[in-house]
Amino acid sequence: MDQDTSTTRRPKATRRSFLKSGALLAAPLAAVPAMALAGNRTNDAAVARLQGDAAIRDLHQAWLRRIDSGFSDPLLGQTIRRITADPAGAADRIELAADGRNATGQFDCLVDFQTPLPLDCTLAQMAHAQGHGAMCHTERRRLRVDYALGSGGWQIEHVAFAG
Repeated sequence: MDQDTSTTRRPKATRRSFLKSGALLAAPLAAVPAMALAGNRTNDAAVARLQGDAAIRDLHQAWLRRIDSGFSDPLLGQTIRRITADPAGAADRIELAADGRNATGQFDCLVDFQTPLPLDCTLAQMAHAQGHGAMCHTERRRLRVDYALGSGGWQIEHVAFAG
C-alpha cells in the first residue's frame, strides 16, 4: 500500500517564494498612484488653493491681533476695541477666485465698539478724569474682507461690515 507520492507532491512554499510573489504583485500597484499624481493639474490646483487659504487665514489672524492691540484700522473707519470670533456664528468662509489672485472672506464675529463720551456734562468730565472717557458695547457682525495676491503675498484690500 505504499504509494509513490513524489509525482503528486507540490513544491514546498518557503518564505522567500512568498516574498518574491508578493513583490511581483505589489510592483504594478505601487506605480499606479505615482503615475496618477505625476503632472496632475487638479492636484496642483488643490494644493495651491489650500496654500492660499492658509496664507489668507494667517493674514486675517495677524490683522485681528493688530486690532486687539489697540491699533485703529482706517479700513474700518470706526473706533473698535476688539474683534473676536462669534462662537454662535457660522464657520469662516474664504472663497478664492478662479484666477487664484483674489479672495473674499466672510467672518461672523463679536465687535467691541468704543464711543468717546462728550465733555458736556459733569459725569462725563469725571469719567474722562478717571481714564474712562468712552462707552463700550458689543455687537454681532459679519465681517467681509477682500484680499489680493501681490508680489509680497496676500494683502487686505477692503474691510467692511456686511449688512
